[in-house]
Amino acid sequence: MIFIISLSIIFYFICMEIDKPTPTENPLMGECPDCSEKVESGWLVCPQCRVVLRETCQGCGKVHDRWVKYCPWCRYLNATAST
Repeated sequence: MIFIISLSIIFYFICMEIDKPTPTENPLMGECPDCSEKVESGWLVCPQCRVVLRETCQGCGKVHDRWVKYCPWCRYLNATAST
């Protein structure tokens, strides 16, 4: 019984390692809506002008980059994003 439990735990951790997303070589980039500086996705503020780059979706409440046209989770139209 202990052998089966141990095997299950090992199998679980192997599956968790396989399911991990691999970091991309080229991170997602966007433009600051204020100064048009190129900024990596996920930054909280622009390093150039210090404007806030993240906002809460009015449709689902999750946080996303300000420059995206639609929320990546619920596809709610982001009114502040420039085309």
